[in-house]
Parts: sequence; C-alpha cells; structure tokens
Amino acid sequence: MQEQPDPPRARLWRHFLLAAVLIVLVSGGATAAVALNTVGGLADEIFTAANKIHAPKGLIIPEYNGGPQTFLILGSDRREGSKDAADRLDPPHSDTILLVRFDPEQGQTSVMSIPRDLLVTIETRSGETYPDEKVNAAYTIGASLGGASEASLLAAETIKREIFPELKLNGIVDVDFRGFMRVVDTLGCAYVQVDHRYYNENVGTPETNYTSIDLQPGYQKLCYENALDYVRYRHTDSDFVRVARQQDFLRDLRDQVNPEDVLGQIDKVAKAVGGAIRTTFPDSGSELIELAKLVAFSQNKPIRQVPFQYASEDTKIGEGDYVTSTPELERATLHEFLYGAPRAPRAEAKLRRVRRASARTVSRGAANFALVPSTGEEQARAVVHDTPVRVLYPALQTVQAQQEQVRAYRLRDEQGRRRNAYVIVWMQNIIGGYYDLEGSDWADPPLFDHSRSERIGGRDFKIVDDGAHIDVIGWHEGRDTYWLTNTLLEELSNPQMIRIALSVHAVR
Repeated sequence: MQEQPDPPRARLWRHFLLAAVLIVLVSGGATAAVALNTVGGLADEIFTAANKIHAPKGLIIPEYNGGPQTFLILGSDRREGSKDAADRLDPPHSDTILLVRFDPEQGQTSVMSIPRDLLVTIETRSGETYPDEKVNAAYTIGASLGGASEASLLAAETIKREIFPELKLNGIVDVDFRGFMRVVDTLGCAYVQVDHRYYNENVGTPETNYTSIDLQPGYQKLCYENALDYVRYRHTDSDFVRVARQQDFLRDLRDQVNPEDVLGQIDKVAKAVGGAIRTTFPDSGSELIELAKLVAFSQNKPIRQVPFQYASEDTKIGEGDYVTSTPELERATLHEFLYGAPRAPRAEAKLRRVRRASARTVSRGAANFALVPSTGEEQARAVVHDTPVRVLYPALQTVQAQQEQVRAYRLRDEQGRRRNAYVIVWMQNIIGGYYDLEGSDWADPPLFDHSRSERIGGRDFKIVDDGAHIDVIGWHEGRDTYWLTNTLLEELSNPQMIRIALSVHAVR
C-alpha cells in the first residue's frame, strides 16, 4: 500500500520539535535545556502535571500569537532524585539565568545572560526582604520557602522588579541537572572549538577547589561529563566569559541536530528528559501550535548574543564579590535585547568598504587595526612533521596577544573517520580571552553548517557571525580546511579577523 503523507499538524510538530530540541541552554552546577513539546503522547513525558509552574497573575503573559516571544530559562542544580544524600539536601541554585527571544519580525533569536553575581535586593510576596544579595540567590531562597516552583517564580519576580521592570515574559523554563546531561548524551554530543587548555585537578586545596577538568584546545567532540565540565568551568575566567562559553555551546549543539532523523531524535530526547523540565507553558494545544510555528521559524535564523551592560564586575561588599549595574545601563541592555536589529543596508555597505580596505592594505602594516607582526612561527614549525595537514601561520596578530600553544592532534568526524588537525592558540587577555587558528583535512566540519560565503581579498571565505560580529572565518586550500576563531567575548573586531585570515602563509 502506498504510504500516505503526514497530515499538516504532524509535520508541524516534527518541525517544531526539531527546533525545540536544539535550544539547549547550559548552566554551571547544572544545566538548562528546552524541549518544548513532542508528537502525541510524548508531550506528557516532558510536561508532567506535577512539573507545572503556576505563575501569579501579571508575572507571565502567555500570548502565543506568532509575534515575538520572550522566555526566562533557568538552569538549576536541583537533584531531588540523586543517590547522594548531600546532593538531595543541598539547596538548589540557578547557575544560568538566560533570556531568550524568538523574534520573527527581526528574523533572529536573541539570547542574553544575566550575571548570576548581579547585586539585587530580593523581596518575597510575603514581605521578607534580603538586601545585598546576588540575583541567583532568589532561586535558592524561593526553594527554601516553597519548593522548586517558588524558586522559579521568585527568580522571575526579582528580575522583573530589580533589573528589567519593563520586561514582558511569555514563559519560564526551569531545567535541572539531569536534563542537560541526558539531552547532550542523547543527541550524540557536540563538536566544539575548545579555545584553550582547560586543566584543573581538585586535590582539596583552596586553589584547586573547582571541578576537575582536562581538555586540550582544538575542534573536538564533547560528550556528557566533558561537556558539562566545559560549560561550567570558572576557575580562571569571569562570569561573563563563562556565560559566553555557555551560549557558544548552545549554538554548537543547535547546529548539530540531524534534520534527517527528527522524529527519532525527538522521541529519544523526550524519554531522556522526562520530568527534568518545569514550565509555565499552557495546556491549550492551539497556543502551543502557535509557539511551535515561531520556534520552528527561528531554527535557521541567526542567534544574536546580547551582552549585559554593567558598571563593575568586582564590587566588594563584605566578603562577597558582586557585579553591579545602573538603571540606565539596564534599560539600555533591555532595549538592545528587545529591539536590536540585524545590520541595516547602510551598515552592511560600510562593512563591505572596511573589508575591501582590509584586503588592499594587508601588506602595508597594521597600525590602524591594532595588529603587529606575529613572532611565534618557529613554534608552529615544530609541528609540521606531526601532521599531514599543511601548516599555515598568520603574519599578523593583535597587539596584546601572546602565542600560547601549538598542538597537532587527531579527531573523528561524524561518520567515525579519523581526521588530522592542528591548532594555534593566542591569549588575548588572562581572563578567558583566547583566539585560535586551526587547520584540518576535514573538508566540511559542522562548524560551517550555517555559514555564509563571501569573497574578500581574492579568497573565498565561509563566515559564521551573529549578524554583526564575526565568530569564525574559514576557507579551503586544496583538500584542507582552515579557520580563525574569535574569542568567546568576540574581542577581535571584524577588520582584525579578516586581516589576520588574509595574512596566513605556509610554514616551511
């Protein structure tokens, strides 16, 4: 018998859940993951009645009409089901506080992280006041007063009252430790550009009292514990760098879900996540379908990372270190999050002129672009015999950068074939600022699945950006692929990224 095509609603749900599974949002001691709904009975496996967050009137505006939607994503380390008694009794924390806005009007998804150390005053609905607290304490205090749902609600109320009074939230999603671990493992891990060496062995001393981690730099597949350790790392960088790493991982994971096996992956993820997600999502099927359309539309649109504007990131109050902001900076942050648009035609034309100028002047010195001649080619020459990949090296580097490591290594692609690669790491600053040049005989790594092509200075580039800042610029030479990766905070300007990429030459 001839197979009948899926009815429109079934196709819609499949497309929606592909998009939903992709929105995996990671946190520190735990994680955040969003899987909004699924086909037929799988919905009940994700959104159980016991995990419904009942928001008080006015906190959430559940309008799912195809317009922009803004959600608060909380990555918590709730571990009620842990076999470890200490884990079960330890107060939960929200180590990720993320706002996500799906915006069909601007053709993009905006993501903004609120620093967990932001100074606030926390007030409960019963009138209790907690001055000089970090914003992530709202989740912990709420949990102590009324359990997991109250934790999410007090966090949302604190954000709206203390930081963004004009924010209109369309929903809250709270995902615990189990959610992230299971989703990442189920989706088959994620290929990530690990920007530098991550190493810490916790031997019980104050200096090492962080999660143990041992990762070498370079493009590689991170799974399960390695993925969690990578995104939660905070030993030698700031809260802002850690947030940027989480958002970068989110983009990598979103880009690597296989569109050819949507239903199978959704089924596995739904069963894996189970009751790890708490939400305010409505029970109405029609409203969820409208939300499905919005999220599905957003799947192939750029993710725009919006920085939180702050006055200080190390204000001392008592024995604590706090991030502080001002009402003016917070209003400016919210405006950028809600209304910041992709490049206008005039801005795009200006950027094209900058690129042409960069290409013309690549050999004329670098003073106008804060670049200087590179000095570490000898270190790169040492790995020429360690890899079959032709080793390229840039003639230029940023003024303040120090070349830190050159590494030749092997990795496996999506089909399990062994690939060769090398990576060169420059430290832009001592707090999480590293940029990399990488080469590999892997012709089509998933890194470029959502790139755009542009010819600059006689070379055909593949560019990964967020509509304004270049994250990765890559190109092919023969059978090999090369790419330059910006720092996690995108500290290199677009002209710097272009000029460094144009300056590469073969190491002999």
